[in-house]
Amino acid sequence: MSKDMRIQLLYRVEPGCLGPDGIDYIEEFCQFAVKKIPPPSYAIFSFVPRYDKLLDEKEYSLLNRKLTQGQIDSYFQKIEKPLEEFESQVDELIAFAVDAFFDR
Repeated sequence: MSKDMRIQLLYRVEPGCLGPDGIDYIEEFCQFAVKKIPPPSYAIFSFVPRYDKLLDEKEYSLLNRKLTQGQIDSYFQKIEKPLEEFESQVDELIAFAVDAFFDR
C-alpha cells in the first residue's frame, strides 16, 4: 500500500501504564515504542504521552486529515481488517513494549 493511503494512528499513551512513576518515563517510552513497534503495511504509528485526558487515546487520520468514527470503520472494511482486532493488537504490542522498555 502506498504511504499516502496508509491510515495514521496517533496513540496517546497513559503515563500510568508505566507504573506509579510513569510520568518520569513516558516521553522516553514513546520514543522507544516508535522504534520497537512495527506497524502493519497499511498503517503508520505515532506514540505520544497522554497528558490531557480530554483528548482521545487513539486518533486516526488519512492524508493528515482527522477521520470520524464512520470513516475509520469504512477504511477498515475496505481493507478487510477488523478494527477491533487491530486496536487489540496495538494495545498488546504496547504492553510488550512496556516490558521491553524496563528490561533493557
